[in-house]
Amino acid sequence: MAVPLVVLGEIRTCLLPSATALTQAQARELLALMPGSAVRWRERPGRLAVSPTIAVGVDCDLALGEQVARIVGTVATSIVLMGGRVLQSSARTRVVRAEEKRRRTWSHYVSQKGVTEVISRIPDSATAGIAFAEGYLTGPVDGDTLDLASISERLLARIRADARLDQDPPVRTRTTRLRWTASIGGNAGPRAELHLDDDSIRSIRLIVRHEADLGAAQRFCEDLAAHDWLLTVLAEALDEADRFPSHSPERMNTLAPVLEHLAGLWMPGGHAPAQLRALWKELQAEPGFSRQWTTLVARLRDTMAVATLEALRHKVFW
Repeated sequence: MAVPLVVLGEIRTCLLPSATALTQAQARELLALMPGSAVRWRERPGRLAVSPTIAVGVDCDLALGEQVARIVGTVATSIVLMGGRVLQSSARTRVVRAEEKRRRTWSHYVSQKGVTEVISRIPDSATAGIAFAEGYLTGPVDGDTLDLASISERLLARIRADARLDQDPPVRTRTTRLRWTASIGGNAGPRAELHLDDDSIRSIRLIVRHEADLGAAQRFCEDLAAHDWLLTVLAEALDEADRFPSHSPERMNTLAPVLEHLAGLWMPGGHAPAQLRALWKELQAEPGFSRQWTTLVARLRDTMAVATLEALRHKVFW
């Protein structure tokens, strides 16, 4: 197989719509996307379940500067469940230069799960890889362009609607998106450039040293997306609580479930591959993920303590 020009990915992260965290047996049952394929499970340092990978066929365009290139192949998709609570849908594809500039039979593409081939004429590999990455992160998406967001969302919706889930999560939260690209840079890697596009969308550009590290890039991004989501949920819960009087039951009802169900899931880098853990160290320094988390958790506990004292002073019982 040709060396990838770039890897493109999308991860959607949300709270599992369940009143309780799933056990190992329940997670294995929910994430068994294909008969006969095992769900991977890790117990340490925290519970992590990963579904089998399934492929989605695509024949579409990919932005290449001001032009587009045609790609044909498959997108690899999977589901991740962290701590029995945090649900993720992950979609990615390795973009490679096709050996033949024509569309081949589907059996050829299906045999390469998570690989799309460029069948258009393109510049040299380095130039094309950079252009594809930028086009994916910054270019418009229309009906003819690769849309990893929709692919990821469809799989997430399928899991969230599963009849085995009671649809009664303890916290009302939003879904966040992390779009990522990874390319091979030799001694230039590993390196990460993270950008917050808006309240719910983030983008990250990764450079890894070797082709073998591209799979690690996916797992690193899933770990990053989960912890970014936790930060987002905690910050929004505090903002929501500030809308209510300090002694009100609404204030405690907003904050207590976050502390009870989500605070214990924080362990950045715990499931990140060894060859990319150095990237977590950089993110801890700037923008300072754990510093922000520690500050927000302390504020949450202080707010709840004040609310309890105020409730006693006003003789309010929840």
